[in-house]
Amino acid sequence: MKKRFSIIIPVLLVAFSLCAQQNNEAAGTYFLQDVKDTNSGFTLKPNYTFTFFYTKDQFTRTGSGRWTLDNNIITFNSRLKPARDFKLLSSRRVNDNFITIAFTDDNPLYIKDIECTLYTARGRQKKFTNAEGIVQFTKQEIDSVKIISSFFPDHPFTYIPLNKIQNNFVFELEKWISEVFFSDFTLQFSNPHLSGRHPLLPGQFRYTKDN
Repeated sequence: MKKRFSIIIPVLLVAFSLCAQQNNEAAGTYFLQDVKDTNSGFTLKPNYTFTFFYTKDQFTRTGSGRWTLDNNIITFNSRLKPARDFKLLSSRRVNDNFITIAFTDDNPLYIKDIECTLYTARGRQKKFTNAEGIVQFTKQEIDSVKIISSFFPDHPFTYIPLNKIQNNFVFELEKWISEVFFSDFTLQFSNPHLSGRHPLLPGQFRYTKDN
């Protein structure tokens, strides 16, 4: 029995050593390749935390969490995404002929061109907010409203009115709407590269480690 343990323990130590060495090799900052006017990538820290960054045309998004490496696959996970990304500030019945949906945020750019799809007994209608963050539909009873920001399309939101005769709604963008969340997001590791998807862009990509 002692002889068996004397064999197993060194094997385990070698395995742990190789695993730690591979994880240390994976740590570093990886930049997205061949995407014009875009600065994006991941910073993998030796303590198994990571940060994600994305900047395009002075528009920036970030994310963070923990990473693991197994069989040359890096898996990224962050905190759980909150249930909603838009807060209802007010909903009321107004004596006019419209359904009015308005948005507010500290950044005026974020409230324009928000896609609002109205679902009613007659079907669905889609419109976009103007520069003031307002969109209007013909007055009718509402089943639900689907909201998608042009800046944050990965944060869709569906609102179901408690009272179908209400026709005036004001929403505020939640403070975390610019945060990028990760749930078992994976990339292939082949030092000094990562390859696979991008959290915000369609397609397959390569990321190269900064020396």
